[in-house]
Amino acid sequence: MRRFLAIGWLVLLCAQTAPGFTLPGLMAQLAEVRAASARFTETKSLALLTTTLQSSGTLDYKAPDYVRKTTTTPAPQNFLLQNGIVTLTTNGQTQHFTLAQAPQLAGLVEGVRATLAGDLPALRRYYNLSLSGGPEHWQLLLHPRDPALAKMLAWMSITGSGDTITEIDSADAKGGTTRMQVRETIQNAP
Repeated sequence: MRRFLAIGWLVLLCAQTAPGFTLPGLMAQLAEVRAASARFTETKSLALLTTTLQSSGTLDYKAPDYVRKTTTTPAPQNFLLQNGIVTLTTNGQTQHFTLAQAPQLAGLVEGVRATLAGDLPALRRYYNLSLSGGPEHWQLLLHPRDPALAKMLAWMSITGSGDTITEIDSADAKGGTTRMQVRETIQNAP
């Protein structure tokens, strides 16, 4: 897996952005999506484990700051962000906290939420950004600006086509990786 990621980095370094395709333009296009639902499949590999962990479920987004990740397999889990408040339900136990109470989590969550919302100032607050590709296949690479966030997250890569996100990959600072493949089912739902 690490060899694959190293090759991926080489491809990213060599990738170029299509003429006329800009980060502000992509963010404006993403900001037009007011709501979306999708199914996801996530694969995690941790440095301490020899096997990968797989999960699947659904994602829901409503502009500008409602994000729900409902994991259905292997075990039910629900993550909800709304108005800066996180509600996390695992094993029948529910926790509520604000993103301000968990600044590192705020950076992770904002990487996805701000991309979905086309919120370039929020992305730039947490990350150095690099865009490659073109309108039909783009990749946004996020490198944490904050040293505390960088202790948790080495990088995040969000891939998409047009105004649709198709994959979210990340690597933690300890060598673990996560790949989430996203299949959007409804866009601009009420």
